[in-house]
Amino acid sequence: MASTAAILALILLLLPPIALAAGDLNGFRATLTRIHQLSPGKHSEAVRRDGHRLAFLSYAATAAAGKATTTGTNSSSVNVQAQLENGAGAYNMNISLGTPPLDFPVIVDTGSNLIWAQCAPCTRCFPRPTPAPVLQPARSSTFSRLPCNGSFCQYLPTSSRPRTCNATAACAYNYTYGSGYTAGYLATETLTVGDGTFPKVAFGCSTENGVDNSSGIVGLGRGPLSLVSQLAVGRFSYCLRSDMADGGASPILFGSLAKLTERSVVQSTPLLKNPYLQRSTHYYVNLTGIAVDSTELPVTGSTFGFTQTGLGGGTIVDSGTTLTYLAKDGYAMVKQAFQSQMANLNQTTPASGAPYDLDLCYKPSAGGGGKAVRVPRLALRFAGGAKYNVPVQNYFAGVEADSQGRVTVACLLVLPATDDLPISIIGNLMQMDMHLLYDIDGGMFSFAPADCAKL
Repeated sequence: MASTAAILALILLLLPPIALAAGDLNGFRATLTRIHQLSPGKHSEAVRRDGHRLAFLSYAATAAAGKATTTGTNSSSVNVQAQLENGAGAYNMNISLGTPPLDFPVIVDTGSNLIWAQCAPCTRCFPRPTPAPVLQPARSSTFSRLPCNGSFCQYLPTSSRPRTCNATAACAYNYTYGSGYTAGYLATETLTVGDGTFPKVAFGCSTENGVDNSSGIVGLGRGPLSLVSQLAVGRFSYCLRSDMADGGASPILFGSLAKLTERSVVQSTPLLKNPYLQRSTHYYVNLTGIAVDSTELPVTGSTFGFTQTGLGGGTIVDSGTTLTYLAKDGYAMVKQAFQSQMANLNQTTPASGAPYDLDLCYKPSAGGGGKAVRVPRLALRFAGGAKYNVPVQNYFAGVEADSQGRVTVACLLVLPATDDLPISIIGNLMQMDMHLLYDIDGGMFSFAPADCAKL
């Protein structure tokens, strides 16, 4: 009979590799850099990029419901340059892979799981940034392919896995993002994020991809392939510096460093899981009410609640979407309240950006010399009593200006959700100048106003 020690050794060999390092105990930090800052004239581009992002989220919802189809990697219809532009409204973070390490600027995405970076031979890689970093597996002493019958390969969405699998085959994948894909194979490698270094992290060695201004993605979602799951950090936080700031980097913190120190103003609400999408990676919160100035809107449990189709409903906090999108009934209430309270102003339409125009826009008063319009206050209420008094620049801003920089059109930076994805999304613009904590282990989402430059 085999000894207990031998049995334990066999179990350890069968378990997936776990990344452990001293940084896990003490926490670690990194920085985020905004890819596209908003300024007058740029908002329609943000709405267009968000459209691609919404396509990705819609695809992710159908995949979580087991209804997604596989996109072939050899499809001649793929536009490589635009295929992952849905992530381009988000933030880049620098990571290093390999031994010796190679630096990669990658998109940080709370709405997906897979970590991936460009690998040689890269047959359809996106050429930017220049020169585009490409990992050379043969030159790294810590690189190791993962088998297709291993647990990490099984964690991939069903539509992304190999159709046939055996003990010797590598785990090839085709990971679809709605408007594109990344294809390659899974491997493990030493990964450095900020001031933390971790061995044997599973990632996608991508030989086909196309990402606008980035060379990969780090998923921070709730699935087993994500960075936070693999490192078992249990919590992370970030603080996005406003577009009105000097463009400096924003901090992101993991593990024990992820905590809110502004105790007197911290608001907390439970993190939810979509009961109809068991494999969903998103961070859901329960949006229970909205106020526009002193007007409490007639929001009910069904306005922003989950739908029983499993393909919509609920409210997510998403780092990769720029503007905020509300389920249509809820958005109609918000729009009507703003129109009612701004009835004395001249409603207008932006001159540029069709068909991606914002929905509710105003001109400054005639003869006002570009004087800002008086904007009603906006507050979001969440389960557990949490309330977010949204800074006005996070939901209403000038989108067009004259040659002297005076605002000529200002718009509400909130839009209705699409028919394809009737989900409400709190985008990164509405998150700015707030310290946001995702306490995965504790099942709570917390936030507090903060000076992000001082964290």
